[in-house]
Amino acid sequence: MAASEPNRGQRASSGDDASPPDRGSLTSGPVGVSGSSGSSATATVQNPPSGIWKVLNRTFESLKVRQYLFLWLGMLAGMSGTQMQFFARGVLVFDITDENFLLTGIVGVGFGPAMLIGSIVAPVVSMRVEGRLMIQLVQAGQVILAATIAVLLFTDQLIWQHMLIASVIQGGLFSLMMPVRQIIIPKMVGKGLMSNAMSLNAAGMSLTAMAAPAIGGVLYWQFGPQGVYIVVASLNVLAVLVTGMIGSFPPNPNAPRRSVIASWTEGLRHVATRKVLMQVMIFSGFAALMTMPFRMMLPPIAIDIYGASEVETGLLVGIVGVGSLVGALGIANLRSGQKRGLILLLTSVISGVAFVLFASLPIYWIGLILMIPIGFAEVGRFALGQALSMELTDDEHRAHVASLFMMSFSVVALGMLPLGIAMEAYGAQASMMGLGILLLVSSVLFMVWMKGLRRLG
Repeated sequence: MAASEPNRGQRASSGDDASPPDRGSLTSGPVGVSGSSGSSATATVQNPPSGIWKVLNRTFESLKVRQYLFLWLGMLAGMSGTQMQFFARGVLVFDITDENFLLTGIVGVGFGPAMLIGSIVAPVVSMRVEGRLMIQLVQAGQVILAATIAVLLFTDQLIWQHMLIASVIQGGLFSLMMPVRQIIIPKMVGKGLMSNAMSLNAAGMSLTAMAAPAIGGVLYWQFGPQGVYIVVASLNVLAVLVTGMIGSFPPNPNAPRRSVIASWTEGLRHVATRKVLMQVMIFSGFAALMTMPFRMMLPPIAIDIYGASEVETGLLVGIVGVGSLVGALGIANLRSGQKRGLILLLTSVISGVAFVLFASLPIYWIGLILMIPIGFAEVGRFALGQALSMELTDDEHRAHVASLFMMSFSVVALGMLPLGIAMEAYGAQASMMGLGILLLVSSVLFMVWMKGLRRLG
C-alpha cells in the first residue's frame, strides 16, 4: 500500500482537503493514509454495526480522525473556561453596577466592535500564519486575560470598566481563532465529513455550555468570582497543551497575496455570486442578532424575572446546554439531501415560540424546560449554518466566509445593547415577549423569501 500521508504534524500546503478515514471504517487509521488509487484506507467489516451502534458510529465519525480529536478536546477545555467566564461576567457586572441592565449590556457589547475589526483582518492573517500556532496564541491570550481579572479581584481593584476592556480584548481574540479553526477542520476530515465535524464542534461547545455555567455558579457561590477566573485560566492552559498535540497546518504558499481591502472585496464578491450561500449568511446573522443576546443576558434576566440565585441562574444556563447538545448531535446525523435548509429556517421558529412562552409563564421550573428548545434551536442554527456555509464555498474563499460567519457574533453584541435598554425601560419579561413576537414574524418572512435555502438538501 502506498503512503500518501505527509510527515506526521505536516500537511500538504496546497490547501486541498486531506482524506479522512473511510466513512464506513470502524478503525481510526491515520489521516491521509491511502491506497494507490488515492482513496482512504478501509477496514474490512464482517459484521457492520446496526441499531443504536450504527447511529453512534455515524454521529461521532469525525472523532476517529486523530488530528480532529485533539483539536476537539482542546476546544472543549478552552470553551469550558469561556462559558464559565461569560456566566461570571454577567453576574459580576450586574452585581458591581448595582443591578444596572444598561451597563451590563454595554459590557456585553464590548466584544462586538473588536470582533468586527478582527474579523476583517482574520482572513489575511489566517492565510499567512500557521494554524495551530494561531489557535494556541489565542488560547494563551485567554489565560492572561482571566489571570488579570483574578488578580484585580483578589486586590479589590476591579471596576466594571475593567470588565469592558476584557470583553473588548476577548472579542478580538475570538475573531482571530474561529476562522482558522474552520479552515483546518476540512483539511483534517475531508469534505465528506465536514458537516459532521462542524456539528461535533458545536456539540462540544454545547456540552461546555451545559456543564460549565452550572459548575461556574457553584464556584461563584463557594469561592467568589476570583475562584471562577482561576479555573478559567487553568482550563485555557490545558487547552494550549492539548492543541499542541495536533500537527502543524502551514499556510498555502501559492495563495494570492492580497491586501485586507482586496481580500475582502474578493470574498464579498464570492458570497454575492452564490445566492443560497448569501441566504445562509443573511439568515444566520439576523437570527443570531435576535436570539443570542438572550443567552448572553440570561443571568440578569433570570435574576429580574425569578429572583434566581447564582446556582439557579447557572442551572438555567446549563439546561440551555442540554438542549444545545441534543440539537448538535441531531445535526451531526444529517447528511446531504435531508432538507437541511428547511431545518435551518425552522430553528428561528422554535426560538420565537420558546421566547413567547418564557415571557408568558414566568415560573422557574417552566423556564428550565423552555431552555431545552432554546438551546436546541440555537446550536442547530449555528452548527448547520456554519456547515452549509463551508460546503457552499471553495478552499480559496473559506477564510472569508468563516470570518463573515464570525461577524454574526459581533452583531450579537450589538443586539445586547438594545435588549439591555428595553429591559431597563420595560423589564425583562415584556422585552422577551416583544423579542419573541418579532422573531416569529421575521421567521415567516424568511420562509417565504428564501426559497433556495428552504429547498436546500
